[in-house]
Amino acid sequence: MRTFILFVILFSLVSCEKGKETLPKIDSHAVSSKSKSPKKLSFDEQLKAIKKGTSKDSVLSNDIEFINNFILKRKFKLDISKYDAEGKKKECDPIRLQKKLFNEFYNEGFNNLGDLNGDKKADSVFVLHALNYCEEGDSYYFTDNSIPRISTDSNCCHPTSIINIGDINEDGKSEIAEYYSSCASRYKAITIYSLKTNKWKKIKSFSFVLNEKYTIDKDFKKLFKKTSKNHLKYFVISDITIDDKLVTEWKNIRID
Repeated sequence: MRTFILFVILFSLVSCEKGKETLPKIDSHAVSSKSKSPKKLSFDEQLKAIKKGTSKDSVLSNDIEFINNFILKRKFKLDISKYDAEGKKKECDPIRLQKKLFNEFYNEGFNNLGDLNGDKKADSVFVLHALNYCEEGDSYYFTDNSIPRISTDSNCCHPTSIINIGDINEDGKSEIAEYYSSCASRYKAITIYSLKTNKWKKIKSFSFVLNEKYTIDKDFKKLFKKTSKNHLKYFVISDITIDDKLVTEWKNIRID
C-alpha cells in the first residue's frame, strides 16, 4: 500500500514538471523594454486606420460626405463638426455601418416643422444614427445648422416624433415636443423643449402609455393647448387600469 502511495506522489510530481515545461517562456527583458513595445497610435491615426479598414459596402457613422451626398441627397449641407469635436475629445471611435442598412435606416426623410427659430424660413427635422460609440442612440438634426440637435438613448426615433407646438412664450421662436420611445415598453414619454440662445432647454417630460383611444400618429397635436402667453396645458396618459380605463389628467405648465 505504501509503495502504491509513493508511486502516485512521484507520478504527480513528474506530471506537474511536464506541465510547467509546456508553458510559454516569457522574456521579462522584452516586456519591460520600452524600445521593443509597440508605438501607441494617436487618436487621429486610429481614425485613419479605421477608415482605411472599412470595406466598400460599409461606411462610418460620421462620414459627412456620404451623409450629405447619399442620405440627405444634397438638399442642404449638414455640419456635424462640433459633434465630431466632442467625440474626438472623448476619443470615441465612429461606428461601421453597412451602406444598405444605412440607407434603409434613413428612408423616412424629412419632417417639415415650419419656422422654429424666427428667421422666416421653414425648418425640417431628420434622424441620424449615433456618430460614435460614446453616443447611446439616435439624434434629431435640423436643416438649419444653427439649431442644435437633440440626442437620445433610443434607436426608435422617427422624424414624425418631433412636432411644432407653437410659440408658447411669444419670443418669436416655436416650442417643440418630442415623442420618446424605448422601442419595447408600452410606457412612452413626451418632452417639451424651448429654444434659448441656440440651445434646447428641456421644459417638461410626461407620460404617454400606449392605448387604443389615442395614437401618436393621429392625436399628437391634441395633447397640447396654449391657454395664454407662457402657459400651456398638456395631456398625461399615465396608466391603464385592470378594466382598460385610461388614467389621464390635463396639467398646466409655464414656459418663460
